[in-house]
Amino acid sequence: MLTDSKVWNSAHTLDQSDGSHLELLRVNPMRKAFTLIELLVVIAIIAILAAILFPVFAQAKAAAKKTQALAHVKQIGTAEQIYLTDNDDMYQPAYIYRDPFASGSLDTTGINHWSGVLSPYVKNWDMFRSPEDPSGGIAPTNWDDRPGGGNNLGYGGGSSTSFTPGSGLQDLQAPRISYTANEAIMPRPRGGIGGVTIGQPQNVVSATSLGSVAGTILLTDFSNFPKAVSGTGPGGTTNKSHRPTDAWALDANGTIPYDTSLTTNSPIWAISPAAAKVIFDAQPTAPLGGGSYPHLIYANSGRYTGKVNVYVFADTHAKAKNVYQTLLCDGFEWGDKAYNQGGADVLCSATGAPVTVK
Repeated sequence: MLTDSKVWNSAHTLDQSDGSHLELLRVNPMRKAFTLIELLVVIAIIAILAAILFPVFAQAKAAAKKTQALAHVKQIGTAEQIYLTDNDDMYQPAYIYRDPFASGSLDTTGINHWSGVLSPYVKNWDMFRSPEDPSGGIAPTNWDDRPGGGNNLGYGGGSSTSFTPGSGLQDLQAPRISYTANEAIMPRPRGGIGGVTIGQPQNVVSATSLGSVAGTILLTDFSNFPKAVSGTGPGGTTNKSHRPTDAWALDANGTIPYDTSLTTNSPIWAISPAAAKVIFDAQPTAPLGGGSYPHLIYANSGRYTGKVNVYVFADTHAKAKNVYQTLLCDGFEWGDKAYNQGGADVLCSATGAPVTVK
């Protein structure tokens, strides 16, 4: 057994019985910690990595939502294809009034919307909502918030006193919708199909009449700003989620709306990318009632990264594409003719010549 005198000597060695010495390490009672500089370096490295990775994660999340939205509209396109097969290749109108010959506000007679017409083929209302839509989708124009029976799902119908929640009046429409129709193919026959009660007669469109079914838009994203999808009429000021969009104007500058309530709609001009930007820039500040803008204001300026929207085309295939690329005169994808209204040519604002499709 070692005695106290043999445990430590002045040289910090341990004496052994054979006379040799075993060098021992001194135990430091204080552990060495990170210095402030070392901690700052580690924090800086973490911050740099976060700055690099967080945008990547955000882009991956956005890409996933776009993929999900594209899957939704593909299902809508499939439903539309079945509908066309059942209806001799005729597209349904964007909407019709339930009583187009009623006196007073036609809105208050109720509206049968294109999404409601497709409901037997889709089965799931969530397909009509984009996962990237900040509003969660716009409610029907006529909505009812009765518990367990309403089609509003939490989003109000504007300031109109004509559409009273709880009244029982509901449009045949998806409860919340993120997509709108192209009026060139899905018209708004306010006087009934072929009727002239309001404005010019609107007729349903056949897929066989189109110059390019693969190059003409059928459906696309609604604006992110619900007030841009509103209007004022005999029924009051409210959202107008039943309305279709279009990329036409009655002047080459793209400022006068093409409107089927007018008795004259010619010549028809294609809205240029530059004019479209002016319209889209007005969306965030559009008043309730919508203002007097071409109806492209109802469409999205690009819901997804890169000014991209999702589209269903007239042949029912779905695609994601930059919105401005759809407005080129040598590949105008919003309808080269007013198929909804007699087939008049749509003119390029830059040349005055008819636009072409691919």
